[in-house]
This record gives sequence, structure tokens and C-alpha cells, in this order.
Amino acid sequence: MEALKPSSAQIKAHILYKLSRHRRWGGKHTELINVRSALPREFQSQAEAIARELADADLITWLKKTGQIHISLNPHRKKDIFDIIERYLGRQVW
Repeated sequence: MEALKPSSAQIKAHILYKLSRHRRWGGKHTELINVRSALPREFQSQAEAIARELADADLITWLKKTGQIHISLNPHRKKDIFDIIERYLGRQVW
């Protein structure tokens, strides 16, 4: 029996959850590499594309610092971010 693969929406929710758990809101950001390492190995190569989709949806901010891509959560979309996490991961975030 093959393990179930997470959907794109679940991966997005996982990225949002990791950033919220580490309180990466607004000016406090982290490198995309740090978020990518928390994903399952088969999805790590897609992390940048998924992060771009989240940035296009205005859920995260995208910065280019020190030659690396840094991301943080958009504090103006806090309620939307928490709703996505709860819907796709079933975790309640306060």
C-alpha cells in the first residue's frame, strides 16, 4: 500500500503553519531554505514555486536578502492564514 501524498493546498498550509509557529510575521523573516527543509523530501524541490503562489495570493511577503530568498507572513491576512491552516491541517492556531 502506497502512502498518501499531500495535496498542494496541504503543502501550502504546512508552510504557513511553520511560519506562524515560529512567529515569522511582517518584518521578522526566515530563509526559504529553512521552510523547505521541513517539507517531505519529494516536495522540497517545489517549495519555491509553492512559496511564489503564496506570495501571489498576498499571504506571505517575499524578500531577496543576502543572496537568499526570505519569506514572512503578511500580518494583514492573519485571519485568512489561520483559516487555511485549520481547514487543511486540522490544527487550531491562536
